[in-house]
Amino acid sequence: MNTMKDKIIRFWLTHHYLRKIGKRYPEFFVGLINDVTDSAQEVRVMKERYIYNKKFEVIAMDMNIDVRYVFRLHRQVIDELIKL
Repeated sequence: MNTMKDKIIRFWLTHHYLRKIGKRYPEFFVGLINDVTDSAQEVRVMKERYIYNKKFEVIAMDMNIDVRYVFRLHRQVIDELIKL
């Protein structure tokens, strides 16, 4: 059910908005992510990706999980943000 609008929103969120908010306003960013999800793993992935600016592979090594699972956790949070 990925429409073109959702793809555009996803691109804007991941490449512009979340990077800027995570870097400039980390407290607001954490609050936003906590409002979207209750999963500690999803929160950690988002914090490490957008506040600490780590690559997905590094996050996977730090969390001792597979990179594909990190992508899945990230995508679930982005999908929830799009639904808002």
